[in-house]
Amino acid sequence: MCADPFGLDGKVALVTGASRGIGLAIATELAAAGAEVVLAARDAGQLEAAARLAGAAGPRTVPVVADVTDEDSVAALVAATIGAFGRVDVLVNNAGGAPFKQPLERIDPAGWRRAIELNLTGAYLVSARVIEAWQGEVGGCSIVNVGSTVSLHGRWGLSYYAAAKHGLAGLTKTLALELGPRGGRANLVCPHLVATDLTVAQQSDSFRRRSLEEIPMGRWAEPREVARVVRFLAADAASYVNGVALPVDGGHGA
Repeated sequence: MCADPFGLDGKVALVTGASRGIGLAIATELAAAGAEVVLAARDAGQLEAAARLAGAAGPRTVPVVADVTDEDSVAALVAATIGAFGRVDVLVNNAGGAPFKQPLERIDPAGWRRAIELNLTGAYLVSARVIEAWQGEVGGCSIVNVGSTVSLHGRWGLSYYAAAKHGLAGLTKTLALELGPRGGRANLVCPHLVATDLTVAQQSDSFRRRSLEEIPMGRWAEPREVARVVRFLAADAASYVNGVALPVDGGHGA
C-alpha cells in the first residue's frame, strides 16, 4: 500500500473517455495523486491536449486513441497500457454519454444499440481485458465505473441511458463479488448534473434553473468534485469499500 492511503504513488491508471469533461478531470486528479495515467478516447486531437493538461499534474501520462465499443481497439488499448507501464492497477470506465432525449417509442433501434454499446458494453470489454491482463494477481487493484444518478432511478426521455447505467450498476456489483476474494474491488460513482462544457451547452437556461431547485446545494457539481471521489475509491484509503454505488449529487437523492 502507498504510504499516503489517499495517494496513488507507484500506481498505473487507465481512464477511458478522458479527452474532456469528467474524464479529463479524473485523469488529472489521479495524476496529481501520483499515478501514471493512460488516457483513452476516440478524438486524437482532443486526447493529445488532454494528456498534456493531465501530465502537468503528475509523473507521466500517455494518450491512446481507442474506441471502447470495438473489441480490437480495446485489446490494443490494454496492450499499449501494459507496454508503456507493465501493468494496470486502476481502471476507470468513464466513457459514455446521453446525446439525445426521446420517449421510448420514438428511439431509433440503431441509436439504442449504439448508446448501450457506449455506456455499458464498453465497460464490459475494457474490464474483461484488464482483468485478463491481471492473470489472477488482483490484490489491491480497483475498478471504478462512472455511472449516473440515472443508475439509481429513471428519467424521462433517457430510457436507453437508464437501462445502460442500471446495467453498469449490476456489472459493478458482480465484479465486486468476483474480484473481492482475490483482493480487488469494483465501485460505481453516480454523479447528478455536472458543469462540463458539453453538458452546459446542451441544456437550456430554463432547464438549468429548474434543476437547481431540485438540488439542496443549489448548484451543479464541478468535474473535479466527481474526480476526487473517483480518486478516493481508487486509492488504498478505500481498501474495504467494494460494490457500492455512491451518489455525487449535492443531496438530490435525499
